[in-house]
Amino acid sequence: MGELLNWIANFFRRPDVGLRPREDGRKVDLQPLSERGGRWLKHNLFRFPGAVWSRKRGCVELEEADVIALHLVVERLNEAGVRVRFYGRLRRWDGTSPVWAFLTRGKR
Repeated sequence: MGELLNWIANFFRRPDVGLRPREDGRKVDLQPLSERGGRWLKHNLFRFPGAVWSRKRGCVELEEADVIALHLVVERLNEAGVRVRFYGRLRRWDGTSPVWAFLTRGKR
């Protein structure tokens, strides 16, 4: 019974981090959506070499190498228990396949 209650609570928990493609092509941002997600990103920025925190936009701007291997970024987040939500062109992405096809499509 306890597992069921945990599953239900997790189902209704809002996402911690959003993966949001930028308008300028093949770039992706990690946007904190909850206090938990913000803390995790702040303490784990070192896991994304070359990524920078954008004060102006309030997000982590991923380096191209992390975007190429975005499925590994999602895996890292999931292993840490961080709930991820995909936005924009990434909404239909499964989180495991190569992501370039979704990022190079025209704006919709």
